[in-house]
Amino acid sequence: MSAESTLKLPEELSIANVAEWKSKLSSLLHESSPLTLDAEELSRVDTAAIQLLAAFTVKVQGSDMELHWSNPSEALKKTAQQLGMLESLVLD
Repeated sequence: MSAESTLKLPEELSIANVAEWKSKLSSLLHESSPLTLDAEELSRVDTAAIQLLAAFTVKVQGSDMELHWSNPSEALKKTAQQLGMLESLVLD
């Protein structure tokens, strides 16, 4: 059994740094272990970030990997809810 891979999300995930985080998330797609996104410190998230996380979630679901959220912040949940993306991000 392989160890779980965890990626700690930054305090801010926005259009300003979404390209950097796309690269980091894409590198996780080559892992064979379950993936965890730690979103505890995420206090600012915009629409571009939600789109990135939703696309990542779809890719993970289309593979044989598992995705888990660790401590999803209120900012993440609130923004996802406002955009109708709670279900897409598997945060509900």
